[in-house]
Amino acid sequence: MEAPPILANRLRKRFKHFHKWARRQGIGCFRIYNHDIPEYPLIADYYEGRVVVWLSQRTRDVTEAEREAFRQDAVKQILEGLELEANNLFVKYRRPGGQYSARSQDGNNQRSSHEFVVTENNLKFLVNLSDYHDTGLFLDHRQTRARLASEAAGKAVLNLFCYTGSFTVYASAAGAASTVSVDLSSRYLDWAERNLQLNGLENLDNTLVEDDVNAWIRDAAGASQRFDLIICDPPTFSNSKSTAGIFDVERDHERLINGCLALLNPGGKLYFSTNKRNFQLNALSLPPFVLCQEITKSTIPPDFAANPPHKCYLFEQSANKA
Repeated sequence: MEAPPILANRLRKRFKHFHKWARRQGIGCFRIYNHDIPEYPLIADYYEGRVVVWLSQRTRDVTEAEREAFRQDAVKQILEGLELEANNLFVKYRRPGGQYSARSQDGNNQRSSHEFVVTENNLKFLVNLSDYHDTGLFLDHRQTRARLASEAAGKAVLNLFCYTGSFTVYASAAGAASTVSVDLSSRYLDWAERNLQLNGLENLDNTLVEDDVNAWIRDAAGASQRFDLIICDPPTFSNSKSTAGIFDVERDHERLINGCLALLNPGGKLYFSTNKRNFQLNALSLPPFVLCQEITKSTIPPDFAANPPHKCYLFEQSANKA
């Protein structure tokens, strides 16, 4: 007797609920599923008619035949539950060691550069569903982006570890006086430039900088650069050959945060976020006139509420700083 399609049923229910919500909100991409059912350890995100799935192995599946049977069952139920054509499904299979291998489900495993443009709050973003672990747009920071935009008009904005520049696009489109976006990856900076162009923002005061963030912060402080709004969303861990050492957000966040605070104008704000599980903010030795509060709850969108993927903190510099 065939097992009931519990994954397909769950996906169908979740998609119906969030698709209606997203349409009302002007959102084209959202999370459908995140390990809701223990027997199906996977994450599924919707990108305007296409779906990306990150599929983990189950510990109970010992042989390769068992693992392959599970993969085929999961893919079958995903296609059924979401009424999806195989060429619109991209599955990234988690291998031992935490790495993922990606392929589409249309029989063409060599297809690459599956790029297209999606919409979020009337802004356009380029995503790539096939080539990398991530797609180019972190959906869990949708609320954070909107919050930054609501404060950006007329402000000097700094985006550190800027990735593909989604915060920069939001800030510039909201009327920021200027933005500076820093990342070590030239590929991501090129992507950020394309996102700015998609939104007609390429001729505004938006500077993209390829550099190690920690080194750039030191240089900026020495050059007396100052900003009204800073967003800092570092990786959990980085050991790039282009940096002086290994970065670990648990160990290094105090130095990073204080470096950012030194770049704030009086009355300025720093948004610091991390997706490290079980992250705990150190008892920081903050400069005078700086207040800190955790704002995670207000930055988690409804489609991520069951499994919040990040923590977010707001640091505010008093306007009366001496």
